[in-house]
Amino acid sequence: MIKYFKNLQKKIDYFFFKKISSKTCIFNINININKINYFLELKNVKDRKNFLWYGDWDNKKVSLKDYRKYSASYNSVHQIYHEQINYKQSEEYINKVNLILDGKNSGRGQTLKELDEYFISLDNLKLSLKKFGYKSQIELDNSKINDEIGVVIGKNWEIIKLQDKFGGTHRFALCKILDIKEIIVSVKAMHSSLFEKNELKKILSENNEDNFKSYIKKKLLENIN
Repeated sequence: MIKYFKNLQKKIDYFFFKKISSKTCIFNINININKINYFLELKNVKDRKNFLWYGDWDNKKVSLKDYRKYSASYNSVHQIYHEQINYKQSEEYINKVNLILDGKNSGRGQTLKELDEYFISLDNLKLSLKKFGYKSQIELDNSKINDEIGVVIGKNWEIIKLQDKFGGTHRFALCKILDIKEIIVSVKAMHSSLFEKNELKKILSENNEDNFKSYIKKKLLENIN
């Protein structure tokens, strides 16, 4: 009976609101880092609760070559580990210090001491990546299994990195610097045009989440490889 009502809710969400819950569809895949050539600014992110994104949002993607201009997190990792700048002079650190001094949430700690500890911990992250390569959250015993490098899939099957706040920006930057090729991404959403009506019916009628995740994952890998 519970499964019946869950399926009914899925169908109502889709037919009336054109939504398929991202909670039930988000999945992780291993890819070559060079498959990611674009990123999407936060202002162009669609409904985070919907796995299907409609419209021309993917036309607003920006070349990864320009990512440092848009992301303090990505830029700072390059400043610290590529340009050898002291972390206290990096763009992100300076931004976070100002937030803490203004009594705001920095996202990297509530005090300057906690902020320092976070940036120092990036050294350990770098050493781990260099020694072991990219490890999944499951391998690291992290309960947040989808806390991988956040991406979305555009209508031409392009893999688009999400600008911060979706996980993995520091890891992504370090992998680029260390020339680590194999990474794990968390697919947060896909362009609605990538699915035929019969495929959507299959997803909506499937009781087992793992089954339709496997179906979507297989479809994606077939089109990006």
